[in-house]
Amino acid sequence: MKTIHFDVDSSFFPYLEGEKYPYSLRSIPKGKIFQCDAISIKANSKVNSDTFSHFPSLKLIVTRTVGTDHIGISECKKRKIAVYRIIDYGSFAIAEHALALMLSGARKIREADKKVRSGVFSYDNLCGNTIHGKTIGIIGTGRIGLELIKLLKPFNTAILAFDVFQNKKAAADLNFKYVDLDELLKNSDFISLHTPLTPESHHLINANTIYLMKENVTLINTARGGLIDTQALIRNIEKFSFVGLDVLEGEENFDKKNPLLNYSNILITPHIAFYTDATIRKIAQETKKNIERFQKGEAYGLVYPSYSGPDLIGS
Repeated sequence: MKTIHFDVDSSFFPYLEGEKYPYSLRSIPKGKIFQCDAISIKANSKVNSDTFSHFPSLKLIVTRTVGTDHIGISECKKRKIAVYRIIDYGSFAIAEHALALMLSGARKIREADKKVRSGVFSYDNLCGNTIHGKTIGIIGTGRIGLELIKLLKPFNTAILAFDVFQNKKAAADLNFKYVDLDELLKNSDFISLHTPLTPESHHLINANTIYLMKENVTLINTARGGLIDTQALIRNIEKFSFVGLDVLEGEENFDKKNPLLNYSNILITPHIAFYTDATIRKIAQETKKNIERFQKGEAYGLVYPSYSGPDLIGS
């Protein structure tokens, strides 16, 4: 079946088969028509009611992501267009990036580098925080959250976890404790977000939940930007020792005027947690397999027509 891939950068070009474009769906000129059976996209491409005017023959959308909050499922349902996602292309890579952000903030790596580059080789004002022996709060214990817990084991930390769906076997095997969200927020020195973005989890981190957190807490988000109320974060930024963000609310409109750039205790990376030598190959392989699964009628990775929950993005 004819497939067109959007949001394709140079690293993916050798691995994806079919027509490829570097831009997202939102950059398609008005009135442009593509004749294809399937498209593959990343999170920058928002699928809503306007999308389908460009694709009159569309039968399949494959998102090269685990999350599907950028896709209007109800609009796909109206048109009987199947949606597949990648179940897992490298949870370890995202967990590694979360830990890298955590360590970078704890040991003031950015500040130390900046100081040395200015010609000053001194540890004055660069006293870091150890992770060893601290309490880490993991919000979301799916594949990525569990991978981070595994990475943290050598640090001899106490792990508190919150998830609507508790994996009690994993808790026993990895020696972590499920608690309610308030208890996690009140007792964690470091908090890392690994939950999907749904209507229920939108702005999970807000003025009320920030109020419950410890002073000088570290917050890490490699999941979805909409989990954090940006304005509430800014209003309470002095509460945080460090905030490491790989995802932002409204990141598709990011520019140098973004107010988060005004704070020295915030470190932002541009949604690269997934982006490694191993994962780009895996993503391409799974994209191809999902197209084949659709043709064979296989359900692995299928979001719609099997999906029965709320719509994940306004259409």
